Amino acid sequence: MGDELVLLNYHPSPFATRVRIALAEKGLKYEAKDEDLLGSKTGLLLKMNPIHKQIPVLIHNGKPICESMIIVQYIDEQWNNKSPLLPTDPYQRAHARFWVDHFDNKIFPIAAKLWTTKGETKEAAKKDLIEGLKVLEKELGDKPYFGGESLGYIDLGLIPFYTFFHTFESLGNFSMAKECPKLVEWGKKCSQKETVSKSLCDHNKVYEIILEFRKSESDELVLLDLSASPFAARVRIALAEKGLKYESREEDLSNKSPLLLDMNPINKQIPVLIHNGRPICESMIIVQYIDEFWNHQSPLLPSDPYQRAHARFWADYIDKKILEKELGEKAYFGGDSFGYIDLALVPFCTFFYTFEMLETSVCQRCALSLWSGVRDACRRRLCPRLYATILKSTKLFWR
Repeated sequence: MGDELVLLNYHPSPFATRVRIALAEKGLKYEAKDEDLLGSKTGLLLKMNPIHKQIPVLIHNGKPICESMIIVQYIDEQWNNKSPLLPTDPYQRAHARFWVDHFDNKIFPIAAKLWTTKGETKEAAKKDLIEGLKVLEKELGDKPYFGGESLGYIDLGLIPFYTFFHTFESLGNFSMAKECPKLVEWGKKCSQKETVSKSLCDHNKVYEIILEFRKSESDELVLLDLSASPFAARVRIALAEKGLKYESREEDLSNKSPLLLDMNPINKQIPVLIHNGRPICESMIIVQYIDEFWNHQSPLLPSDPYQRAHARFWADYIDKKILEKELGEKAYFGGDSFGYIDLALVPFCTFFYTFEMLETSVCQRCALSLWSGVRDACRRRLCPRLYATILKSTKLFWR
């Protein structure tokens, strides 16, 4: 029986690219399972890399190996009869490991500031990046490869970032050919190898992903919120599912802020999501906006138009009549994964304790308590604050 190799992969990732090149250099066949790093991580990834929950992960006969250069060294040691990647001399091996580690921990974090910072900080990062790349050029010297006459460990560790040169130039406003001509020629030479060229991501694709990342990081999101409101909770869950950062501003509904009155002059209610100064009102309208605007990760609505209409129907129905028959035996209303209907309903599980206090036993009469996981919460009385709030004013909760 041959070796079974599975690579948990993300094609644009330079770290996954390192592993793909190493596997190609060794002539190894493997199954690539692409992960959506901008969306929900698969159960397999979480199981195989429970510590960092990141790609790449190489699964060899059921056993996971994590961290890109650790995987590369494993591949070189396990299949040591072809295309050695590390030198045989211990000092040269240490030397090679040093330079890749230097790039990962010193140079690339500086490069990332080109798309994560602005102004003087970005300009300083540009200067530091060019200086760092010139240090690499000096190490390369006049050799065709960092390893000498053939592609080696340092080359394999650095060449995936050749596809970032276009991004460096575009966001840093400088010329790689002018500042680091030897590195540019080295990148071109490495790319002539089939094992490298077929493994690299297109530089335009890398640039698009970086711009998308920068866009998501630069969005200004403010939520006019009320922590006890299930309608505001819907929006908080949607933002959390998308991994979005936002500022929460708690409203006092007995003394509404001028900002709330300005952002929602029609209903004067929370929640209101303010995205780059523009308000979006009504909880499930906000949820749909979040899902459509940040559509590259953790989809909340199904892609099929009929299923989308079905989900919207039940979310609307939840606001009026709430029916558990639709849940049936499924783990979630949407099936096996958390979705739009679940998001609409789950904030109301905090009411189950209140229902019980008002002599309506959810735990005994309704399977929804099992779906929401609140049976024990009901018994332990985890929602007294909400109960007291409801008794004080039934007009507290707004859409």
